[in-house]
Amino acid sequence: MANPVMAAITTYDQARGSFSGGCLREWWMKIPGLSGASDNDTTDMPIYYLLNPYNQDLVIVDALAVITTASGNVAEINVGLGDDAAGTSAAAEVFDTLTDSATGVLEGTVAQVITGGSKCIWRKSGTSTDSYLIVVQGADVDASALRWNLFLKVTPYDDMIGREGEQAAVTVA
Repeated sequence: MANPVMAAITTYDQARGSFSGGCLREWWMKIPGLSGASDNDTTDMPIYYLLNPYNQDLVIVDALAVITTASGNVAEINVGLGDDAAGTSAAAEVFDTLTDSATGVLEGTVAQVITGGSKCIWRKSGTSTDSYLIVVQGADVDASALRWNLFLKVTPYDDMIGREGEQAAVTVA
């Protein structure tokens, strides 16, 4: 008499795409040498912008601002995503009112709570929305002495949504 099979578990195909092994790729990007504006009469205009340098949508998992020289003024730096270099539809998903009153390392992105927190998706070049990282100075102060670096921890969105088939589908005999 053969052993009866109660359940057979099938898993995803490990040989497909970047999902092999069931892991997410992630890396830190450094955006060095940032400063504040000396005179910012128009507070909704970007002082920096960066088009997504990768040909894929990226989820910004974490962000660090390393302030090496404080300006002594409260510049209220916002970092978020916009539709173009002019900052159309720019928001503050990464840092909301980063203050430059002291040197140090500050963590950005949405604070995590039990129910979870939303992470932003930095869209690839050629997308109509959110393909630019935008830095905006929100206060009309002289923050030209501010020196800082921005670090973004990113993972490809495709790795998260996967296209590897069904995970742990159970077959009952």
